[in-house]
Amino acid sequence: MDDARAGPEASPCDERVLVLAPVGRDTSLLCQVLFRCRLATMACRHMEELACALREGAGAVLLTEEALAPAAMPDLLSALSAQPSWSDLPLVLLADAKPRSRSDQQTITALREAGNLTVLDRPVGELALVTAVQAALRARRRQYEIRELVAREQAARKAAEAAQQAAEDAVRIKDEFLATVSHELRNPLNAILLWTRLLGSGQVDALKMQQGLQALERSARAQSQLVEDLLDISRIMEGRLRLSLRDVDLAQVVGATVESVRPAAEAKGIGLEAADDAQVGLLRVDPDRIQQVLWNLLRNAVKFTPPGGRVSIGARRGGGEVHIAVADTGSGIRRELLPRVFERFWQADMTAQRRQGGLGLGLAISRQLVELHGGTLTVDSPGEGLGSVFTVALPAGAAVDGAGVLAAAGPRATTSPAAAGRPLQELRVLLVEDDPDTRDVMAYTLRAQGAEVTAVPSTQAALDVLSAAAGGRPDVLVSDLGMPDMDGYELLRRLRAMEGERGEPALPAALVTAYARPDDRARALSAGFAAHLAKPVEPEQLAAAIEQLAGRSG
Repeated sequence: MDDARAGPEASPCDERVLVLAPVGRDTSLLCQVLFRCRLATMACRHMEELACALREGAGAVLLTEEALAPAAMPDLLSALSAQPSWSDLPLVLLADAKPRSRSDQQTITALREAGNLTVLDRPVGELALVTAVQAALRARRRQYEIRELVAREQAARKAAEAAQQAAEDAVRIKDEFLATVSHELRNPLNAILLWTRLLGSGQVDALKMQQGLQALERSARAQSQLVEDLLDISRIMEGRLRLSLRDVDLAQVVGATVESVRPAAEAKGIGLEAADDAQVGLLRVDPDRIQQVLWNLLRNAVKFTPPGGRVSIGARRGGGEVHIAVADTGSGIRRELLPRVFERFWQADMTAQRRQGGLGLGLAISRQLVELHGGTLTVDSPGEGLGSVFTVALPAGAAVDGAGVLAAAGPRATTSPAAAGRPLQELRVLLVEDDPDTRDVMAYTLRAQGAEVTAVPSTQAALDVLSAAAGGRPDVLVSDLGMPDMDGYELLRRLRAMEGERGEPALPAALVTAYARPDDRARALSAGFAAHLAKPVEPEQLAAAIEQLAGRSG
């Protein structure tokens, strides 16, 4: 009858009557009487056995006064005192109707104080005995009902407390996350604002001008990466993230990722090493996503490793898997925090995170991407200040033999504008963009690459240009999506209708938009756009798309 049995689950023991009558065959006779009335019984040989049975459960106890020897009472009283709060076990005592000694009176008083006692004078009739025991069992069943109510109330209270805690945690996490996003947006925005004011003052030399331009680019890329991380988490949480698998030379992916991180490592004086295992070969993966994972791991390693430290990455094949390990000599992770490292929006050390920057999303995204490949991402660290090792394990069964497979250029890789030349020479481009700053810089970028650009602020202005076509029809249309008068889809629909009336061929069209989800791309292509480019767009990426639409690409 301990507290562990205070729950609502019924037990076969809950209805039984424990019988202890140590004189002669009294126990057996009493059990027979109760059995004839279909009452479950258990015959006990001594008080110790009865007390032990009480811990398993009982509906009532039937005793004779001969069982109440002084040496036996502590066992019974101890069992009764251990009852949970809902329990008041009925005791039925058969005693002789005669004057009792002081000792017997004290015993009965102790039982009455410890339990729910009913005393029947002997000799007792069978009907009176059975009626008393049945009444005791009915009282016990009402106690069980109370037990169930108490258990349900406790469960409801715990559920309410858990829900309240979860709600408070959600609000706290949301507030912390919004504060983090605000922090990560304000930092690059501050740099952008200060540098634009400084560069606009005309008081900077050529070297400082170059530094400012580099800072502006870094700040813009930081904001772009923040948006990409948020979009990735959204896609993952909604189950909409899809992989584009192909056969990839893993060594090339690792090498490209290492080179993209090397400038940051060198700036901190951190040694960056890559171990090339020629036996790894080709894997069927999404190269962009795997490079994103490795970039996240290497970036974190560099971020949390002090100057003079080391970061290494190596791949090996074994046990049907390919293992890629990123190790560092950085700040490490306390053992008790390791299980939470990959949680979304959770950060082990808010102070350190804020000092280093970041949303705390990279590792959560990386684990999800690896798991989408059928692999695992794990972390180990001896402790704080002792470095960390992150290990990506990918199935090797999909690996193929062959050559000529190109690793994807990383999402952050860029091409030097100087190397691009003027690839759009003499191409006529109609640019439709309602934001004046974006329109001006895109037009300037395209003209710098040789294009003849007509830039207009609305879809109606674009239709006017296309209707007149006084200077000849453009070669390519580049349009934004969300504009005040009509969106890009309506522009394309009207353009196609105009071309049908005139018998003109379809003008190649590219959509450049901040709506960057896979669903957005699919909708753009199904609407008739030949290319979908997500903002912010690289100048080289925009030029390459226009070249391809104009039929100039190889």
